Amino acid sequence: MPTYLLQWEGMKWAAKSKCTSYDLWGIPDDEESVLEEDFLKRGDGLWGVYRFKRGFGGEVVQSAHTYQKIYRPGLFSIFSFLLKIRRRSLG
Repeated sequence: MPTYLLQWEGMKWAAKSKCTSYDLWGIPDDEESVLEEDFLKRGDGLWGVYRFKRGFGGEVVQSAHTYQKIYRPGLFSIFSFLLKIRRRSLG
């Protein structure tokens, strides 16, 4: 799987560069006990990503959520509409 290799190479580079942590970023927003209890049962949203990342070990660290600033609302509305149509056509 290319994503595993890409992350592994990133981790090796970070270690060689004397980084003290490596952030895989993004897992379901649940308590760690829920993550551990449900990771084999769930497949929606970020659960597949969590299973992938869980295989590397490490620890769950929660930080501030991302914030989206829309600078061109009209253009963003068109983009959102076209994205919705695309998602429907892909099934």
